[in-house]
Amino acid sequence: MGRVSKRTFAPAVEAKETKVRYKAGIYARLSSDQDSKPLKGHKGSKNESVEVQVRIAEKHIEKLNREGTERIEIADRYIDLGKTGSNFNRDEFQRLMQDIRLGDIDCVVVKDLSRFGRNYLEAGNYIEKIFPFLGVRFIAVADGLDTGHRGSNTTQMATEIKNLVNDMYAKDFSVKAKQHLKLRRQEGSYVGGPPPYGYKAGWDKKIRKLVPDENTAGTVKHIFSLFIETGSYAAVADDLNRKKCNPPSVYKKTGNVFYDPEQGEYKGWNKGSVERIVKSETYTGKLVQGRTSITARDEKNRIHKAEEEWAVKENAHEPVIDAAVFAEAAKVRERLQERMKSHAHPTEGCPIGENIFDSVLYCGVCGRKMTRHSYVKTYADNRQARLDGYFCLNGGQTKVESCPASNRIS
Repeated sequence: MGRVSKRTFAPAVEAKETKVRYKAGIYARLSSDQDSKPLKGHKGSKNESVEVQVRIAEKHIEKLNREGTERIEIADRYIDLGKTGSNFNRDEFQRLMQDIRLGDIDCVVVKDLSRFGRNYLEAGNYIEKIFPFLGVRFIAVADGLDTGHRGSNTTQMATEIKNLVNDMYAKDFSVKAKQHLKLRRQEGSYVGGPPPYGYKAGWDKKIRKLVPDENTAGTVKHIFSLFIETGSYAAVADDLNRKKCNPPSVYKKTGNVFYDPEQGEYKGWNKGSVERIVKSETYTGKLVQGRTSITARDEKNRIHKAEEEWAVKENAHEPVIDAAVFAEAAKVRERLQERMKSHAHPTEGCPIGENIFDSVLYCGVCGRKMTRHSYVKTYADNRQARLDGYFCLNGGQTKVESCPASNRIS
């Protein structure tokens, strides 16, 4: 009789279904041209349409989690407001890409392809090359695109066509926007950002005009008057700083003409801020716009146009400064430029040496590192020598009070 095996068999264990897990980043974008245009059926809030985009993406993720074998967890939401789709130099999009590189995100969800980008080549490059290389799943809800579940070539072709249409739309809109902007400038409408110091912006029918600001127009007149009297940008800045008059940037932010201790440390005027005001023809009622333009590929890269391409409108708004006063200030500026040219010493044969005291000399009053002033002196016998001196940048400045005296070392 054969021997019976004593081996026993364990009961079969059902394999648990394992779900693929994704860490998703929801991306939403609102163009600058759409900021003031609310969606139909919605109130006119800048944030509302991006909230709708985010909600659509969230609902789609909830649907996939219920029906699919994957589990998508929302790690973060990335929202770019007032950003063009023509390029990908957007703050939140760059933050999204950084999180992808760090491994915090492996799935990108957008409402549709146009929110992702309107540049056909760059959008296709991200979807077809960069994201697959980084192992990132891309979902465009309204377009039915999900690289986690790749469809037929027909679906891919439809996606490419939509990207191309978005690119064409962006280029067409860019041309129309530039034409509209050029027309508004020719009409004398102020199309810039915050109005210059001394002015407010107001509407005259459909034209945006500059209107003298009753709070700061008097300060502008004082600046021109004192500059003509003293012939010095620094003297004007010192006078404004002694009076604790807020510079343009602080005034735009706080609305306070003069320094208020609650706003923190006093940030005063300097020679540059005075010079910009004295040189501006805007205060005579003349509007000069369109000096520069930006490219769709890089909004930070400005192109300086030729003077004949500028949009110039005489008597575009009420002047703060008379033309005669501006002309007098221009003569003072010319004299200053000529004086600076006469002070330019020849330096041939007198090369500047190493700053050996750079890490040694500090101001004994405020503790700031001393700054070197190197110049060439020509003696009576035409002999030249380079001399070095050191001074404290804070010394004698009215903008700061940490070093009231002028501290110099010859």
